[in-house]
Amino acid sequence: TMSGLVYPLEQTPDDPALVGGKAASLGRLLRAGLAVPPGFALTVDAARAFIDANKTTVQLPDVSESERAGLDAEVLSSLRAGAWPEGLRSQIEEAYAALVERSDGAPVAVRSSAVGEDAVAASFAGQHLTMLNLQGLSVVLDAVLACWASLYSETALHSRRARGVEGEPAMAIVVQALVPAEASGVVFTIDPVSGDRELVVIEAVWGLGEGIVAGAVSPDHYVVRKADLAVVRRQVTEQRLEIAPVPGGGTQERALSADRGRQAVLSEEQIVEMARLALRMEELAGMPQDIEWALANEQLYILQSRPVTAVGQTPPKAETSWVSEFDTNTDPETFWTAANVQEVLPGQLSPYSCSINKTIIDQFGGEPLRRVGLRVSSPDPFFAFFYGRPFLNLSMMWEVAEQSPFGSPEVTMEQFLGQGRSDKSTMEALALSAEHHRSFPGRLLGYVRVLPRVLWFTLRMPAEIRRAERIIEQFELADKERPFSQQSDEDLVRTLDESLPQAAEVSVTHVSGGGITSSSFESLRRCTERWLDDENGALQAKLCSGLTGVESALPAYELWVLSRLVLASDALREAFVPRDGVEIEKRLGALDGEEIDAFRHQLERFLEHHGHRSVMEAEVAAKSWEEDLPTVFAMLRNYLAADESADPLRIEERQRREREQATRDALQRLNWWRRLAFRFALRQAQEWVVKREHTKSLLVRSSHRGRLLTRELARRLLERGLLDQVRDFYYLTQDETRRLVLGDMDREETYALIRRRKAEEERNRRVILPELFKGRPEPLTAAVALPQGNVLRGIAVSPGRVSGRARVILDPRQDATIEPGEILVAPVTDAGWTPLFIAAAGIVVDIGGTLSHGSTVAREFGLPAVVNVKHGTRMIHTGQMITVDGAEGVVILEEGG
Repeated sequence: TMSGLVYPLEQTPDDPALVGGKAASLGRLLRAGLAVPPGFALTVDAARAFIDANKTTVQLPDVSESERAGLDAEVLSSLRAGAWPEGLRSQIEEAYAALVERSDGAPVAVRSSAVGEDAVAASFAGQHLTMLNLQGLSVVLDAVLACWASLYSETALHSRRARGVEGEPAMAIVVQALVPAEASGVVFTIDPVSGDRELVVIEAVWGLGEGIVAGAVSPDHYVVRKADLAVVRRQVTEQRLEIAPVPGGGTQERALSADRGRQAVLSEEQIVEMARLALRMEELAGMPQDIEWALANEQLYILQSRPVTAVGQTPPKAETSWVSEFDTNTDPETFWTAANVQEVLPGQLSPYSCSINKTIIDQFGGEPLRRVGLRVSSPDPFFAFFYGRPFLNLSMMWEVAEQSPFGSPEVTMEQFLGQGRSDKSTMEALALSAEHHRSFPGRLLGYVRVLPRVLWFTLRMPAEIRRAERIIEQFELADKERPFSQQSDEDLVRTLDESLPQAAEVSVTHVSGGGITSSSFESLRRCTERWLDDENGALQAKLCSGLTGVESALPAYELWVLSRLVLASDALREAFVPRDGVEIEKRLGALDGEEIDAFRHQLERFLEHHGHRSVMEAEVAAKSWEEDLPTVFAMLRNYLAADESADPLRIEERQRREREQATRDALQRLNWWRRLAFRFALRQAQEWVVKREHTKSLLVRSSHRGRLLTRELARRLLERGLLDQVRDFYYLTQDETRRLVLGDMDREETYALIRRRKAEEERNRRVILPELFKGRPEPLTAAVALPQGNVLRGIAVSPGRVSGRARVILDPRQDATIEPGEILVAPVTDAGWTPLFIAAAGIVVDIGGTLSHGSTVAREFGLPAVVNVKHGTRMIHTGQMITVDGAEGVVILEEGG
């Protein structure tokens, strides 16, 4: 019989074997009174009825032996040759007419509801078809056939085989009114990465939710604590495009205006409302849910809800770890660490950066060690990638430390990797590296061999730095004489190829200087610890502060000058009233007059000196300050409320006086020969701390040149219609961009690569990796549990004790507001963060070591700072009272948060 093949959603039987998981769940939600768009479901028997009625015409292939590409297309044309049995067709026609009436003729979405698809053990999400924005009965009927045919797609067949699903596949179908979504996304009532059940995780994009599924758009990411519905994380991602319905059917990518793309998709109230709704649905289902939602005319709609799959329990290996495209092949015995390198490059690196870095590492990776005559047994490079993120070869760093005077694996761990000398996990890791430890006589012999070369190397280093400066000067001179815009495509590609070896030399100089900085900083610590009772390094820190010319601190000086110009002018002050940098930029654009010209002139000077810097500044795909004025203005706004005591020149003067006093006190306590040794160690440490920040700036200037050159190439490709947006350029490798520019690759091939890599980036983004691991990293199935109690321990990097309200900032490009007297709590800090230090009363950072760029700048400004507290941004929230003790390395959180 043909009866009972089509049901309105609210009357759908609660039987997933009959109507599939999707339809059964939507029926339950509708009956519970939730806002679900109206629709109807076709049971699995509808497909059987169609096929039985067309026995002679429709021939289905044997799925057990086939995994052929294009099989679904053959099945679809075979189904289209069949005729709709009258009873089934009239039921669909009736249900569709009722739906059109209920939804005022809204277009519909036709979605597969595969049987067994959303069982907790196996998620087939995304492997069967969804078709959006359809109108008219004949179009809907054809979409139903296409969904049935998708049971025979390559991915669906492969997925069923991998999960051992036997027999003839079955599929039910949901036809639902399409919500004209202004925004949409997913919400999990459990952290899908860590398995933390105390959190609700929301992802949101503008437009239709296909943007997330297809990996075309990186969503905003919000995390809400279930206990009190507090929003504990808010990560707003700049979105360039949305997926929108096209009149007449189907969807398209549509560019967003810069203003809208930078805005948070959901307001605070909407985030909380979404979380509340999700909790209600979790309660109804009795287990954690993965929910799809859409927002239209201020109303939140639920499009789907299914049990969360593969979280917390250990899924099969293939699901939790895969080899990402740019992963490094590693020896299983090599130790790797995320520390230090991920301060400069937090988050995913673009495929373009991966390919450039790989070229540099292959050619120059071992150069600094060869120059000093150090021998290492580690077969792996110094620098590696896993899941799109950079890591350093810790085994190699330990070996180098063993052979270096004043070096030791323990020192390496503390200075660069932020591991305390008494840190349990550090000591375990070092015990594992014990095979590197040689006996004392062995080490002594090594020193005798290495010491003369290290001294020669150290003496030659200033000349190397001058050479690096000359390389950068020549680059900048050449680009002035012959701007990129005037060069042909071939010339630009050649310029890029030819400048790589020189850019590599600049990075070799920076890495080598880092090694010297490390040993001179440590030899000063040995003097202060042994001779001046400097147990926690507070004296060492004071002796290295108030140094003129620390380059990462300099932007603050010029922003201060700019802020005084703003305060002196009513019109400028008015322009800086809004918190949003985009709005400030708009208001400034509308002004003119003498004061405004003076401000613009000073701003140009600032950009000339520091425009190459930014957050994630070593990533060419990331915007520099020069390209991102709204961030500069948002940071500048913080200076307006600060009084004269925050003037960086005054602070430097105060720090210098304190440093000189501390130096005099120290010298008085030492006898003549210790005094000589101390003076030498002090001069070396101070000099190299400044030099290291300088070589870092040279390195960033050389990568900024690559940024400007590739932007020019990307703009040309955009004009020719080969790229849709500049950002897409960086999803290609250096070699692929060369082929695209020179016409050896077409648009179709290009976008097949870009789409695949965007989806891979999205997949990698959800992976949590350990900070320290051996061999290939295993993604963590559960996030590190938060410590109990109200004290966070980290590393003391800048002495002083201060109490104040916390200001948690996850990314200055999204949110750069900090009030004077607040304590900055950040995940990482590099030069792009340091302008925020001026208003701050203290600094707390999740990762970092004593020689991190942020630590160096904190000492420069005399700010109490504790780094490597691991969980600061997760445990502290904005407005909470906290105390930072930069001598003891602790952060105390007030009760009641």
